[in-house]
Amino acid sequence: QVRELPPLQRRRIRPEPPLPPPPEALDDPSTYEPPPAARSLFRRLLITFLAVLITYTALNQLLALRLSADVTASAFQEQLADPTLVAVADSMTLLLTAGASAAQIQAFLDRRYGPYPHVSVGLYDRDGRRVAVQAGRAGEGPEQLSKATLKASVADGAVRRGVGLGFVLVGPVQATSGDGPPMGYVRFAAQPVASRVVSLVFETTWLWTLPIFLLAALTAFLGTRSITERLREAEDAVLRMARGDQTARIPVGQLDEIGQIAVTFNRTADQLQRSNAELKQTDETRRRLVADFAHELNTPLTNVLAYLETLIMAEEEGGMDPATRLGFIQVAHDEARRLAHLARDLETVTKLEAGRLKMEQELVDISRMAVELARRIIPRAEAQGLEVFTDIAPGGDIVGDQMRLEQIGMNLLENALRYTQAGSVTVSVRCDDAGVTLSVRDTGIGIPAEDLPHVMSRFYRVDGSRNRATGGSGLGLAIVGGIVQ
Repeated sequence: QVRELPPLQRRRIRPEPPLPPPPEALDDPSTYEPPPAARSLFRRLLITFLAVLITYTALNQLLALRLSADVTASAFQEQLADPTLVAVADSMTLLLTAGASAAQIQAFLDRRYGPYPHVSVGLYDRDGRRVAVQAGRAGEGPEQLSKATLKASVADGAVRRGVGLGFVLVGPVQATSGDGPPMGYVRFAAQPVASRVVSLVFETTWLWTLPIFLLAALTAFLGTRSITERLREAEDAVLRMARGDQTARIPVGQLDEIGQIAVTFNRTADQLQRSNAELKQTDETRRRLVADFAHELNTPLTNVLAYLETLIMAEEEGGMDPATRLGFIQVAHDEARRLAHLARDLETVTKLEAGRLKMEQELVDISRMAVELARRIIPRAEAQGLEVFTDIAPGGDIVGDQMRLEQIGMNLLENALRYTQAGSVTVSVRCDDAGVTLSVRDTGIGIPAEDLPHVMSRFYRVDGSRNRATGGSGLGLAIVGGIVQ
């Protein structure tokens, strides 16, 4: 059985879609490196430049060949056409005057012009019919000349027409006396050897075209390499940055398009490096803050739990007298207040470090505020056996936050009372052209010189033995420094 095959159907071939990235590229894009291109950018640019050069050279050769051919044809016609036509016409005049036959004329033409294959010579009678011809490479010509050609040759002396690199001339054969109608007409055609002309043109043009082409190719190679070399430097910097080297930078060099890209990349890398440094510092500060906070909370919480557990155990064993119970409750209450104060101070420090502590702008009289602060601490100072002195100049008006400035003053005074066992605390205000100075001076234990740069740090204490005995949170001076800054 012969089964008829279905007719062939044209099917449009569509390009295949690009392959999806491998799974490892989706899992960790930072470590995925795509496969290298089949042809590098250097090779593609070089091929493009060479293609342009070859096209330009080919067009240049064609234009040079055409121009040379035109110049050669013009020179060939000007130097050969008119003298040759005159010589041929004179020879034909002599033959026709002597009454030579067509055979004799043909023999003359063969003998005289046969050795020259690049020319063709023909003799025509008065009516334009061919009598004899010696046909060379230029062809034997028509059997009959047109009447228009005959009239033009008589009127102008000759009719010339260019054919390729050669020419065709038609001129009258006049009698020796020069009077009367033409005895006949001569057709002279010449065609130089094209191969020799083309060879001459190529030899001439290649003498300067080839060196120029080689110089242009070398320039294209060096220019392409300089471009791709800078791109390789940029690629190397980007790869180093992708691998985690934040110090990678692209050399700028010239401030061209690639230089602009390098400047933009370097600025972005600098900003990224600063952002990473700030993030690391913020993260380190956060961890240190959590650790410090946990450390500072541990002691008061432990004390509160210990006193509460003691009270519970005493109740289980029959209770304790009211005075002792009240003392335990009072100590637990003091520790709880200390915890609340620590939490408030910690919140203030956190806002200061994050730049989120809002500051009001209002007119504040520092002199009056210092007087009020001194009055507040007088009861506590007298209870500790301390004296409070003031040296306050009037007119200490500044623009600032009233509540935060009072917080600064109270923290300084509380710190002075805490570390002064005997003597006095002095509050002074000075006003001059530079501004207003608020100072708190005491006769306490003082601060060693090596610890002065750190007294504004969080939870910093000059001596660890002062930690619990004085009851300070370690945040007072940190708050003072943050608000003042």
